[in-house]
Amino acid sequence: MRGRTILVLAALMIASLLTAAAPAVADGHNDASVTVVHGIPGVTVDVYVDGANAIPNFEPNTVTDPIPLPSGPHTVEIYLAGEGPAAAAEPVLEADLVLPPGGNVTAVAHLEEGGGLTISAFLNDTTKPISGQARLVVRHLADAPAVDIIANGSLALFEDVTNPNEGQVDVPAGTYGVTINAAGTDTVAFDAGDVTLPEGTSTIVYAVGDLAGGTFGLLVQSISIPSPAAYGTASVVHGVPGLTVDVYLNGNLTLPAFAPNSVVEQILLPATDYEVAIYPAGANPLATEAAISGMTSLPAAANASIVAHLDGAGAPTLSVFVNDVSEIAAGEARLVVRHTAAAPAVDIIANGSLPLFEDVTNPNEGQIDVPADTYGVTINAAGTDTVAFDAGDVALPEGQSTIVYAIGDLAGGSFGLIVQAIPNLGPDGWFDDDNDNVHEANINLIANVGITLGTSNTTFSPDESVTRGQMAAFIRRALNLPASNTDFFTDDDDSIFEGDINAIAAAGITFGTGDGEFSPNETITRGQMAAFLVRAFDVPASTTDAFTDDDDSIFENDINAIAAAGITVGDGPGTFGPDKDVLRGQMATFLARALGIGS
Repeated sequence: MRGRTILVLAALMIASLLTAAAPAVADGHNDASVTVVHGIPGVTVDVYVDGANAIPNFEPNTVTDPIPLPSGPHTVEIYLAGEGPAAAAEPVLEADLVLPPGGNVTAVAHLEEGGGLTISAFLNDTTKPISGQARLVVRHLADAPAVDIIANGSLALFEDVTNPNEGQVDVPAGTYGVTINAAGTDTVAFDAGDVTLPEGTSTIVYAVGDLAGGTFGLLVQSISIPSPAAYGTASVVHGVPGLTVDVYLNGNLTLPAFAPNSVVEQILLPATDYEVAIYPAGANPLATEAAISGMTSLPAAANASIVAHLDGAGAPTLSVFVNDVSEIAAGEARLVVRHTAAAPAVDIIANGSLPLFEDVTNPNEGQIDVPADTYGVTINAAGTDTVAFDAGDVALPEGQSTIVYAIGDLAGGSFGLIVQAIPNLGPDGWFDDDNDNVHEANINLIANVGITLGTSNTTFSPDESVTRGQMAAFIRRALNLPASNTDFFTDDDDSIFEGDINAIAAAGITFGTGDGEFSPNETITRGQMAAFLVRAFDVPASTTDAFTDDDDSIFENDINAIAAAGITVGDGPGTFGPDKDVLRGQMATFLARALGIGS
């Protein structure tokens, strides 16, 4: 999943996870991972970190394994081997380095253009490349002028890269013949030969040494990025007044320039532990200590809200709430009020006299299902009739969960409300035509995260066959695939799914039906669907023969793979039906299970 995003805030935080009613603080270890690269030719050194000899006798043209270090500031000093502080020697190089919580960092000792010595640090992107692709990062850290990086003789991967800068691109996994050319020319400065980029990895190539002096060469670091086992969904609420921030998740910039008093709606994310670091917008995380950092978890299949807010004393903090997305009875609505403001305990009063919630403290919540209607709501000082804030009329639509966040500083004049809505939780769910359908729960799940828009505002058509064009749209939304400028097929120019088809083709998920065609209006068979899912979700192969009716199918291996992964249980005792059409309801279940959120 690739989809990459979440969290908030810049002077803040201590991560927490709300279980049933109140968030509990989660202690995070805040470790970072550091790889050290020695790119200075001809000299063996000792590398000291915070006064300790961390890498003795470090030889040139060497890349260390990742080293865990606590996040925060560190002092790096490099001495000639054996000439450390005990010998009263002066360091050859020294630098102050800040490690972001959860970050994957590479520190490189190298030559500047002109031959001077320096240390540069890079924050590595550890997000998962889309299926079938690999990541290539090239870092120019040599005594050499600007260069272009060329693949297979003509494909310009990066242009005009100067020391100490980098280029990054995700490309189809494979082997590429790579040359380093003088910028803007066809003159090959260095032939790197064949570079293999395995699927799901980040290959980082460092150009080091002195081009004119004959010591120029390449060093390689490889980062393997596993596929997530399951996903959850999260929305993000920024309730700290006056702060625009960058939010990093496990060292990756996931929410840049996030403005206060705003909500980012549901995002599909890998279900895992997250190190969170929050900085003022535009700050360099390798030169700036995180304003607030901490660790939190996103459970599999959870619908969560991550809220940056002030605590009761006015200090910025972060809370995570798991939202109740259970069915709401006919005629009713759900109201959730979360106290996330610098304010004392409050009562929530409806229509002047009905206490909805009493004595709610920061960072806690109250929840109630009430008849759908419009209510005049006030926020009172707990146990009194004193109105602290008049919220006015709050409409609670039938079948919707309306979540109201009290944010800001009551005494400081920045108190206010942010509203988040989770619709279609009533008995009919998102659609009217799937009630009592065995796939309804999974249809609601994929609708809730934007994978399907239905066949109309109120219908999903669960018993209709899935077309190949529709399948492309399902998969592109599920994986959040980027658009492609390449027109891969000749027969989809009039299809509303052309953009989706090109996106999944660029990701290597489809090769079409032959002769440059995709056949967007043809229905897709269950066997074809298995192949799509295996490519899209990196489903591992299985040697177990799960079904008896696919022995002559070209998709048998794909079918066995999705069976072993729990994505399918077949269409009958011991059978899969590889040549049958996939129905839209079945497709919802296949996708939900592939994402680890379905039943």
